Amino acid sequence: MALKGILWSIVFFLTAAIYSAIPTYLIVRYWAWLNTFPIYTLSLLMLFLWIVSLIVVLIYIVAMIRAIIQRKNEEGLGIPKGVKGFGLVSTAIALLFMLVWFIIFDQIAFFVMAPP
Repeated sequence: MALKGILWSIVFFLTAAIYSAIPTYLIVRYWAWLNTFPIYTLSLLMLFLWIVSLIVVLIYIVAMIRAIIQRKNEEGLGIPKGVKGFGLVSTAIALLFMLVWFIIFDQIAFFVMAPP
């Protein structure tokens, strides 16, 4: 089932794109505003969460490459079910949220946010 590996690689690519683009945009956009608080704990927390999201992106890039390379393997792709499930569910939720937001407000969710 070579098509199965290609489809999973597309899901993993979308997951990596979502987990890299949205947090990076928000951290760059809100960084100056976060640093206006007298306590820098919030900005350090956001920086930590951004680094965690980049680690998740690396996991999904490796899973995407592995799904493409092992697409003709008869025993399966060798990708854990948790990685597949989290990638599929979180991508579906994010894309559904962005689609509903676009239908209701005619704007792209997350990317129209501006600091107060």
